[in-house]
Amino acid sequence: MRFTTILCRIVFIALFLFTTGAQAGPLTSLTSKLTTAMSDLPRYEKLPLFNPHRKLFTCLHQGQHVPPVDPQAELWFQQALVLDNPDIYYKDRDYPKIYQLYQQAAQRNHWKSMLNLASLILSDYAVPEHDPEVAIRWVEKAMQLGVPDAYDMMGTYHQNGMIRGGDATSAYAFFQRAADMGSPSAMTFLGDKLGGTYDDPDGDFWGNRSIAIEMLKCAMAQGYGDAAYELGYLQLSGYTPEAKALALKTFHEGVKLGSAKSAKNLSVEFDGFNLSNEKSLVGHVDQARSQRYRVLGDALEHYGTRLRLPNLDKVLPLPPAPLPKWDGNKQTLIDAAKAVIPSAKLRTTSNAMLQGREHIPDGYGVPSLAESPYAVREGRGVPETGYWLALFDAPGTPRAQLTSARSGRPEHYQAGERFEPATMTSLSHETMQWHYLGEARQLPPSREMILAHMVSAGWLREISASTAIRQCAGHQRCPQEGIWEGRVAGAHPQAFLYNTWTQQAFVDQGQPFPDPRDRSLHVDRHDVLWTYLGSPNVDGAVPGVTNIAL
Repeated sequence: MRFTTILCRIVFIALFLFTTGAQAGPLTSLTSKLTTAMSDLPRYEKLPLFNPHRKLFTCLHQGQHVPPVDPQAELWFQQALVLDNPDIYYKDRDYPKIYQLYQQAAQRNHWKSMLNLASLILSDYAVPEHDPEVAIRWVEKAMQLGVPDAYDMMGTYHQNGMIRGGDATSAYAFFQRAADMGSPSAMTFLGDKLGGTYDDPDGDFWGNRSIAIEMLKCAMAQGYGDAAYELGYLQLSGYTPEAKALALKTFHEGVKLGSAKSAKNLSVEFDGFNLSNEKSLVGHVDQARSQRYRVLGDALEHYGTRLRLPNLDKVLPLPPAPLPKWDGNKQTLIDAAKAVIPSAKLRTTSNAMLQGREHIPDGYGVPSLAESPYAVREGRGVPETGYWLALFDAPGTPRAQLTSARSGRPEHYQAGERFEPATMTSLSHETMQWHYLGEARQLPPSREMILAHMVSAGWLREISASTAIRQCAGHQRCPQEGIWEGRVAGAHPQAFLYNTWTQQAFVDQGQPFPDPRDRSLHVDRHDVLWTYLGSPNVDGAVPGVTNIAL
């Protein structure tokens, strides 16, 4: 067990990838006088005292208790992450713009933007606002929306003395509430503290391993990589061969989930750490694996939680599987382990292909026929600027079933112009009507647009679409080497947790597909359908050894 003394949790900018949000008005008058009694503010919520010797813990998942997604807010959030690029020297980053994007998203109840905004306010970066009270108010706003991570951050504020009267006692009460609500970061923090075999007299850790393990498994199920790091150390207890094998697998899963600490720990283990006292996880030196874990650990540390490596086994499978040959380029190793998306999924029908009156600007759409407020007969002048749809009038026929009189696509006219004649002559005896649809309006960002943005930012890798769709049930053996994407039915109770952009795996032909229960997910492998995405490694010069291929 690794014990650490943490006197106060560091306030940091939490960088997330996919999140949720909802429509809401802006948070106004943040610095105005308080109109509510101090005791009624969320920061002073009366909570049960922290109980380190609790006997029960119920695993809740944060994703089920946060506001629904707002696509536009999510796109702003992603744009802010791109601008906050760790490859750019921090003084050269456009922090006023980053702040603005987070603020816009937060005003639509994008809770991760709220917490990132609060952290920016408390940072030394060049942002428009540095009033701690404003940061606290944003966290309180997220608390009022029921966001578990907001309670965790408020606990940090209590521990750091930002809240009047706050101390370690009140801080741990907030950490406990956050964990009970589903915060994976709070579960991981408390899981580390509860993982001792006895109580520390100074209160730095407590002996409650059974609850610690439950918390860490719950956090890991939510994709929180550092929970795997803490869990692996608890699983090592006793250093039996079975315990070592389980811990090794858990640390490896942590790397896939983006844990730099897990990667660096495995780099040390494969470098021969603890060989002399029989506590080594692997029992031998493997410099090649050590080097690869070190490279990936440095990358994960550099990019933070925005980088995940679900296809780690493509470049670094656990022994006894042989290592594929690597060209030594660090970026090759990182890119090959990333999540992928077939290029076909990124392509959408572009309005740019439409010309003349039918042209609709990219990112815009025309209201549907069902929304048309009125129609005019042919031969009249255009009464109102906007898009119109020409249809043959058939009395008694539902509007949606009327026959097109021209191309069947909306056409843009200016008020005072003359409508074009019908081009569909087979029904020329029918009366033609022009249905007004209005002006084009901006569409909310699609999932494909957000994924394309992530590809351009380097968090996802675009690959050529596989020539044929191949699917396989999760309890079967893999029929073809390469990257597979797992999904459960939308009605599955764990679908919100399992069906994510990182739910991929590189699997060798003839090997079993990953068991969701290895990540503490309550999903039976029989319920998972795996779809082949492609990107296998290529045969090398040595039989049985492949080369890493992008």
